[in-house]
Amino acid sequence: MEMFNFSAGEASRINRALGFIGTKEVDLDQLAERTLIIKTENFEDEWAQLAPYYANLGLENSNARLVFDTSKAGGHKILINKAAISGLSYIHALITEVVHLGNLSRYNADHGNVYRLEPEQAIADYYYEFLLWTRFQAMKIATRAHALVSWHEVNGEAPPEDGRYRFAPVTFPGDTLKASLQRLSTARDMTAWREEYWDLLEELALYLGRLAFYQQAARPGDIDEQFPEDLIEKTVGLENCLPLYASLQCSRDYGEWRVQKQNLRRAIVAMQEQGKQQFRLDS
Repeated sequence: MEMFNFSAGEASRINRALGFIGTKEVDLDQLAERTLIIKTENFEDEWAQLAPYYANLGLENSNARLVFDTSKAGGHKILINKAAISGLSYIHALITEVVHLGNLSRYNADHGNVYRLEPEQAIADYYYEFLLWTRFQAMKIATRAHALVSWHEVNGEAPPEDGRYRFAPVTFPGDTLKASLQRLSTARDMTAWREEYWDLLEELALYLGRLAFYQQAARPGDIDEQFPEDLIEKTVGLENCLPLYASLQCSRDYGEWRVQKQNLRRAIVAMQEQGKQQFRLDS
């Protein structure tokens, strides 16, 4: 991948981070020569110039943006917001977009131009479940790459002698997830509840993706003492949320997501039904 405005040290760390992505997770060989990575001081201005030609896909954030070309031989860009970088955070931001690029390339090949998806077709083609999964997958892989690059910054070039990386205890950011759960729990009616619901699902995908680097089983309370179990039970049902997490964990690459996509939808619908039931009981 060609890089602009990165130092030699930053480029070296990026290449190391790319090496921590599994070959089944992202086919870097197919993407590397066609992808340009730019660290920019004019992030919003550059995105504004591109916006008329590239509609939002539902994965945009303030740290980095992917410019995804749907043609088979087209070139892609990843813009990194220099103002949002702190320490090695550019590693996390970049790997997130690289994972989205790999997943979008596979989805686009299966279903056609993602910029032209009509709402009914998006539902039929599981696009919204795809967005949740790629958020989860990108967070998991970016967390891995950032953690391992950080480990080597401290411990040197050589990997651990026994091949096992060990990390200090981690605190998992959960404030945005809790805030989303609170808004959902205080929704005045079902219409307001639905408006908050997909925001919650996006926050869940990010939160669970971060946890998934550290655990194999769908037991978030085992590693996060602040896991908001009671709020989740109250709003969408813990027995519905945990199968969602399990299905996301099983979707280790795009092919496995295709197998799990119906299970993801079942969990999402079950969580929504729990919310509907609460309003039925209150009426």
